[in-house]
Amino acid sequence: MTTSGITNINAKLIHQHPDNPRKDLGDLTELSESIKKKGIMQNLTVIPGYWDEKRTHHEEGYTLIIGHRRFAAGKMAGVTMYPCRIVEDMSYKDQVGTMLEENMQRIDLTVLEQAEGFQMMLNLGDTEEQIAEKTGFSRTTVRRRLEIAKLDRDLVKEKTDEDGVYQLNLKDLAELSRIEDVETRNRILKDAADSRQIKWKVEAEIKNKEREKNKKIIVELLEEAGIKKVTKEIEKKKYTAELKDVKTFSLDKEPPKRINIRGKELYYLDGWNGIDVVEKLPKSEKVETEWDRQRKKTKQLKALQKKMNERKKEFIRTIADGKIELLKDEERQKIIEKMIRNMMEKSCWLGNGMVLKFFTGKSLYDADEKEKEEAEEKIQTLDTQVLLLIAMNNMIDDYTGDLVEYSGEYKEDAGKRYQECFKILMRYGWSYEREEADLVYGNHELYKKES
Repeated sequence: MTTSGITNINAKLIHQHPDNPRKDLGDLTELSESIKKKGIMQNLTVIPGYWDEKRTHHEEGYTLIIGHRRFAAGKMAGVTMYPCRIVEDMSYKDQVGTMLEENMQRIDLTVLEQAEGFQMMLNLGDTEEQIAEKTGFSRTTVRRRLEIAKLDRDLVKEKTDEDGVYQLNLKDLAELSRIEDVETRNRILKDAADSRQIKWKVEAEIKNKEREKNKKIIVELLEEAGIKKVTKEIEKKKYTAELKDVKTFSLDKEPPKRINIRGKELYYLDGWNGIDVVEKLPKSEKVETEWDRQRKKTKQLKALQKKMNERKKEFIRTIADGKIELLKDEERQKIIEKMIRNMMEKSCWLGNGMVLKFFTGKSLYDADEKEKEEAEEKIQTLDTQVLLLIAMNNMIDDYTGDLVEYSGEYKEDAGKRYQECFKILMRYGWSYEREEADLVYGNHELYKKES
């Protein structure tokens, strides 16, 4: 590379570089006003020739390497001649590298622009360590920005837009990087309405991956034991007298080393809380009635409710573990007041037994002294919001009852309590999964319609 001295060049001959990593030059008003008063105080750096919109290279004119903001602001100020240093024989890698190094130092560069800049440097052959050395950022920051560069650009831009409803931040992006699969990251980013939802969805995804891993192991053990996957025809008999529940393998626990279950005709299928093993019984001669069919639907609705309640508890546990940020200031005060009023209306209370049951699944009668002491300590240390959320969970699980009547119809009073509960949880990032909203609002197809 050879460099000339400072030469004044007409603005009409200078062109922006098509691969400038800084896509948005930001607000140029203040810089433009300064140039009007003081002129161009620092020269631009250019290379001979330029690329048109079709990426065809032309020998005449010049392409900007350093000074894109100065050039654009100067045009706003009416500048026609610019002091420039001309660099000959600069390779494409050096062009992009120079622009990146200059831009990476700017404090007003967006996280997305940083991420894309680091990715370009990586594509040009720099290592993470070299990028860190050239830009002054830590290797950890460089690594995290490179993870951001893998995300859907339009989604990130939409979520970081100043005029948008939801402002994506660095903590959110760090959370997303915990997910290995980029498509899953983009799905979570697209579906999330705020930071709390990102944290919850990431936690849920990580847990689901662990469940899938456990499921694979359990299924292999079942197959080895001679237990087959249920056919669609037999699966239709679930919740009828023709299929007997034998055992459920939880996906949240470590899988067993081996499986030994006795039965004549055993099958496995997905259950609401894991993998269910069922035994096919001899077909009954009894003709299935409308009442039998409705009872089957009622059992299915109850199973869906159990699964939803488990997810609800898991969500509150995530909050209790400090993985989802609690509400603050006025929002905190309002939600605490709302939960207290709900508890008073339902005559619910908060005690050691409730906290103990939430964290261990045991009652005060079943727990030992050490577990009781730990429950007492938790009550003293947990935030008021968390304690009230635990109480609300207990109120729903123990006092609200089923969402479906014995007759198969939707229980409106129970539905309203669930709706109130989930409206509160939504403030922390909760969102319904498939079928859950229909279940809570009485729109599920399995409910018996009023005649």
